[in-house]
Amino acid sequence: MPIDALALPLLVVTAIGLFGYALYLRRLGWPDARGGWAIVAAIVLATALAAVFAPHSAGFVAFGLYLLLIIAPLSLQTRLHRAIGAGDEERARRLGWLLARIHPTQAVREELAALPIILALRAGDDVPPAELDRVARGMPEVRRAFDIILLHNRRDVDAVRAAFADPEQRAGLFAQGLGAIYVQAVACTDPDGDVLAEALARALAGDPTFGQPERAARLIIQAHALAGDVARTSALAEGLGMYLARGDREVLLALAEWCAGRPDAARRTIARGLTQHADHRIARATLASLDAMIVRRPPHPSTSHTPELTRRLAALRRGAPALRAVSTFLGRHAVRPRLTWAWMAVLVGVYAVFALTGDPYDLERHYEWGALFVDSTFDIGDAWRLGTLTLLHFGGLHLLLNVLMLWRFGTFVEALFGRARMAAIYVLSAALSGLAVVARGDPVLLVGASGAIMALGGAVIAALLLRRDLRTSRIGRAELVALAVLFGLQILFDSFTPEVSGTAHLAGIAAGVVLGALFLPRRDRAFLDMLEQTG
Repeated sequence: MPIDALALPLLVVTAIGLFGYALYLRRLGWPDARGGWAIVAAIVLATALAAVFAPHSAGFVAFGLYLLLIIAPLSLQTRLHRAIGAGDEERARRLGWLLARIHPTQAVREELAALPIILALRAGDDVPPAELDRVARGMPEVRRAFDIILLHNRRDVDAVRAAFADPEQRAGLFAQGLGAIYVQAVACTDPDGDVLAEALARALAGDPTFGQPERAARLIIQAHALAGDVARTSALAEGLGMYLARGDREVLLALAEWCAGRPDAARRTIARGLTQHADHRIARATLASLDAMIVRRPPHPSTSHTPELTRRLAALRRGAPALRAVSTFLGRHAVRPRLTWAWMAVLVGVYAVFALTGDPYDLERHYEWGALFVDSTFDIGDAWRLGTLTLLHFGGLHLLLNVLMLWRFGTFVEALFGRARMAAIYVLSAALSGLAVVARGDPVLLVGASGAIMALGGAVIAALLLRRDLRTSRIGRAELVALAVLFGLQILFDSFTPEVSGTAHLAGIAAGVVLGALFLPRRDRAFLDMLEQTG
């Protein structure tokens, strides 16, 4: 596969990415987005110059600059938010320092100036009011939110609940993402299950941050903890643990035990957490403040399980399997993708041996190592090549693209379908995609795992279309659109690149969709069964 064969698809991908980024900059407004517009102009200019002086490399120039100047800062920003959520102060400070120097938009750079204050609030430190005023930048709703967070850090649940009493102020605080703090304050001051159910309904309706998987997952666990359902809190913390920060499990379990009327058990759980997370400042501060609240407040009667609360908790639980499934798309793996890692290592290892022992572009060597030559006839004695051809790749770029796609699709399929079903989809689709090329009879030397890897992408599509919980989730819908665009670009690429077998790709996608539909678990049985058994 010639390297310049990728120029057109890479240009298309870059154009789509720049269009989406331009829409984002337009929402920010000119003063905050000047740097971003300058980067867009620089990428367009560099691509135009490459198209004039080195036409075959224009796609690589455009895509490389897009990755370096736009995707890399956005990826670092996501990692920063995750580090803050996890309470990893050292990593957050490093990422914040780097982002403050390379991020293209002024608005984000100004937000990064507040990072030390955010970390201090997470750790429960007392922040001087003057510092909070400076970071709030004259926005009273932000300043008010900081005051509520300080009250929450001190576990002054009565004051927190009072701050949410006014409906207008409550709506403003919900808009700042403080819905979970409100729910906890209500449950800690009133054991009535109907009151907790109403607080959950208000928070879900008013806090837009619960659309984020991390926040939604934590609310599901927190709601069961505040209801005093210790067994399900433990099961949910286990099943959705990829979304929790250090110390969160112990905090939520202790909260569940306290709301179940078992303060001594709650304090023992906190003591274990303090020992386990002694090196983590934020986890230690959170656990210590909860312990102080339990000691300070009178014993909490067991939260009453009213029909309305039971219904509300059941509705929240139904969303848990989808959050567990889509965690892989967010880099939070419910199951370690060992099979995917192992197969990536096999492909890289085979190519390394093949490239080190001869010319990796030699067609005769490919045939000797197991590639399949397709012509008008097919000898059944060559059927073994349907498997071995997937181990070979025509150059390092071919291998790199396939390994990246295997990581992209394989991690999700392995987590949702299981390793045995993933292996079955991969092996069967590899054979079927090869046989599809044989059936067409076009003379070609067939190498590469892309047919089988495209089948894993097809299985992802089947899961997103057939599983209602995935289809209706924001992440699921976004992934479905992304896959449609990706496969559309692949078809475009194949049509302009005769060296690539479009038949193998299309057959792989089709086989993956069919096999994915046949093998798809209709629900996360082990996880849901665990929840039911603990009820």
